[in-house]
Amino acid sequence: MEPIVLSDLKTLTEVEAGLRSIDESRGAPLQVQRDAVNKRSGALYDAARLQLFVTWARAAKEENIHFHPSNNMDALIEKLCDYAPGIAMLRMAGGVQVGEQIVGRREALRQAREKMQLTDDEDLPNIIKGRCIDMTCVSGMRLQYLAPLFSLRSPNASKDAAGMLGLFKRLFARIAQQDQELLPESFLQAISIFSSELFRNTQEHATSNHRYDEYIAHVEGFIASWGVMEERLFKSDFEGHQKLRNFWARESLVSREPGMSSVRCLQLSFFDSGPGFASRAAGKPTIELTRDEERRILIQCLQKNFTTKQQTGAGQGIPGVLSALRDIGGLIKIRSGRHSIFNCFGLGESNQLFEFDDWSEEELAEAAGAVVTIIIPLRVN
Repeated sequence: MEPIVLSDLKTLTEVEAGLRSIDESRGAPLQVQRDAVNKRSGALYDAARLQLFVTWARAAKEENIHFHPSNNMDALIEKLCDYAPGIAMLRMAGGVQVGEQIVGRREALRQAREKMQLTDDEDLPNIIKGRCIDMTCVSGMRLQYLAPLFSLRSPNASKDAAGMLGLFKRLFARIAQQDQELLPESFLQAISIFSSELFRNTQEHATSNHRYDEYIAHVEGFIASWGVMEERLFKSDFEGHQKLRNFWARESLVSREPGMSSVRCLQLSFFDSGPGFASRAAGKPTIELTRDEERRILIQCLQKNFTTKQQTGAGQGIPGVLSALRDIGGLIKIRSGRHSIFNCFGLGESNQLFEFDDWSEEELAEAAGAVVTIIIPLRVN
């Protein structure tokens, strides 16, 4: 079977096109460029690519991920093991193929051991690259339950909100540096409760499918980044809804490029390779739900104290984050199943917390797992 060749995955539009190609390919192998895996473009974009790789791996009949024969295998694997999208790809795939040369997953992931140890040690100077950091929990690895996120080497020992608060304060002090004072304590408190709850729930609900059959391979974690979204590359991704256009216009600054604008922001993306919100809550594959049913269940999963007999839901976490975003003016995007929904707030606006809109009008292909991204504009007074 000929591989799907995805040459460009720079924008969300290109990632969604890639997901459609994967959905239509009936399990074909995948070939991507090295930069699509290890390039740091911001948490919003990097987590979207990670989700694409997970989606492909869940459906693939030939498990090796392909790269152009011009790549050097050793250099390629080193790059893949340096960042969350590549690490997730390696864990979910069977191996790496460059031309006729194949390296299996287990051997390839040996290169990630140093990265995982540095992360476990919370060695921030050596794991922050270009004002971007990832913490990725990889099933089957000795350091699966990373010390910054878990108090013990156990799925039942994710850190509480106080532990997460300390972690995020240290991270943001490093990656946001002079902009740390722009992040209110109320937001830090809310994101800490959310992340503690999320990691606890992912260990229960994202490590198995909708029937609670355990996955052999899974990943979960987060990416945090500080940076500038330049109009030339990224504005087109904010044109699918009037509220997104308003967000870009409201938050954009004059760019260094003549005639261009940019949005300076902190991005934080949480990801997992589970069945997705609606599939887990409904106890059935997404394809057995109508799109409207899936969307309704997805929103219900986000609401305060949502519970089913088998599932603990979002509890206090997402409502608290939404409230904090409304206070400071920010955006949340959730990609799960066949939906990409968002809510965004202007500074001081009183939008309804659960008034989610679709990121674009297009019907989307199904994506595996879930990605929750939070964007906080860093405004210059």
